[in-house]
Amino acid sequence: MKKLLKCAGVAIFIILIPAFIDKFIFGNNIPSNISNEVWAGFLGSYLGGIATLAAVFITILDNNRKLENQKQAEKDAALEQRKLFIKPYLDTRHKYFNQNAKTEENDRIVEIEGNSVRKIRYNFTESDKHLIGVRQSDAGFVYLQYIIRNIGLGSAIDVNIVINGFPAKIVIAKEENVNFYFLIDTQKMVEIVINIEIDYWDTDHKAHYFQKDCIVVHINGTHQSIEPKVHTYPVEQ
Repeated sequence: MKKLLKCAGVAIFIILIPAFIDKFIFGNNIPSNISNEVWAGFLGSYLGGIATLAAVFITILDNNRKLENQKQAEKDAALEQRKLFIKPYLDTRHKYFNQNAKTEENDRIVEIEGNSVRKIRYNFTESDKHLIGVRQSDAGFVYLQYIIRNIGLGSAIDVNIVINGFPAKIVIAKEENVNFYFLIDTQKMVEIVINIEIDYWDTDHKAHYFQKDCIVVHINGTHQSIEPKVHTYPVEQ
């Protein structure tokens, strides 16, 4: 609407110029040392010069705008390319584990009772190893290894992992594997739901990613089964 009004204003101004010149320049009674023909030639040249200057000014403004747009586009393209070069990508999977599992520096032990996370700690204890071995055939206890692999081109920083509402913060370097060992006491429940949400940043803190998993453990008498209910890939927020 503004553009339309501006164009209408310019058109009206162009139409009024000849009428103004005819009435106030050629049609007045003021004595002049030069004839109307000379005035017409002068005004034509004068207005032509102004129009040329205006056209040059508009062209310069338009070129500057295009140059700024090009610079911004190049800056945006460089930023996107940089993001690709340092983009982390967390791949997740899960499996059962036994008493022979070993923890690395960045791994976590997650104690779960029913659907509630009671504690997250760093290492297996001797008691853990013993109980895992003894309870392998007991359907009331589930030992699930949740594996996070960074297969991207850069490290994932400020990684926030929320397991059934319980948060844990880590950093996952490029090509690093991090394990979360779930020690699950089913509390005689027939279904355990584990919701896992992960959000993290790239090393420039420019791109933020989010993904989630939902794993359901079914207990049927002496039998356990695991159902991957939800699994999403990383999405930039």
